Amino acid sequence: MPLAWASAWTSRESGASLVASQNKPYIRYYCELVATLSHSQLYLSGRPAFTGISSPLEKSRFVFFGVPFDRTSTYKPGSRFAPSALRDVSANLELYSIRSNLDLEKIPIHDAGDIDTVEDLKETLRRTTAVWKELAAASKIPIMAGGEHTVTKAAIDALPTDIGLVNLDAHLDLRDEFLGERISHATFMRRVAERIDPSHVMEVGIRAFSKPELDYCQDSGLQVITPQDIRKNPLDKTAQRIRTFLSAFTHTYLTVDIDVLDPAYAPGVGNPEPDGITTDELLTLVQAAMNRNTVGFDLVEVSPQLDSGQTAAVGAKVIFEAIAALSSRSPTK
Repeated sequence: MPLAWASAWTSRESGASLVASQNKPYIRYYCELVATLSHSQLYLSGRPAFTGISSPLEKSRFVFFGVPFDRTSTYKPGSRFAPSALRDVSANLELYSIRSNLDLEKIPIHDAGDIDTVEDLKETLRRTTAVWKELAAASKIPIMAGGEHTVTKAAIDALPTDIGLVNLDAHLDLRDEFLGERISHATFMRRVAERIDPSHVMEVGIRAFSKPELDYCQDSGLQVITPQDIRKNPLDKTAQRIRTFLSAFTHTYLTVDIDVLDPAYAPGVGNPEPDGITTDELLTLVQAAMNRNTVGFDLVEVSPQLDSGQTAAVGAKVIFEAIAALSSRSPTK
């Protein structure tokens, strides 16, 4: 990027002042150029397109982008490779949704590339929030691919607080702090709940948590649905609970941590947790979470190096079906 070139020219230990002097006009030009760029131009780098074809931004309702970041992962890192893996597999899946009876080839989807992440967590989240705000201001529906689940906080920070959030996940991620950090993959949902209100959050598929996290849910009104809750009733009852919950909000958001699935269906995750839900259950609940007030969604925590591609395939399918379900909704649904 131009800013990186300018920084490199002026930071070399050997001959730094000479380089800066000789290239001052160029440095000034590039700094002025950077000042004119949008956040999307500044923080996103192009990649091969999701689905294999990227429609023009101005013609697309949906904008896909990746956040290849997993610095706070504590067990099996590797979700930073997920955006590329999801793109690769998406280009080799059929695009017709039998669930929504809709052909995704006819739905314009723009691939904006990946966030240029840095080692610093707060800066990476800041960049992601800035891109979200720009896309939302342009009336786009962002589709974000992590990366670790912490990146969901960046999306919610870009959105109004009158939002209903559904998290499909194995873990509550509601610790107040973890390993001395207040923002990480194990704490981000606590920060999100504090911002938008715990009663605005429903967590589904949950089966791994600490006692203090469970106490927080019971004390705050944050709703939790376990796999056991899902199995003891017809699946549509859980789907209806999600629809009813989200109907109370003027803005809605869905985040999917792929480890909500049982490891038999998704072994390529950083924190596998047995006794999860099935692929059919996941896709049905994803459909239920899509409505006319949906302002975006994300898919996180695929670690493609841990399996032979099956988890990335499921992840891409989740995104396909979310887009199809949302596209099939009329303004009155």
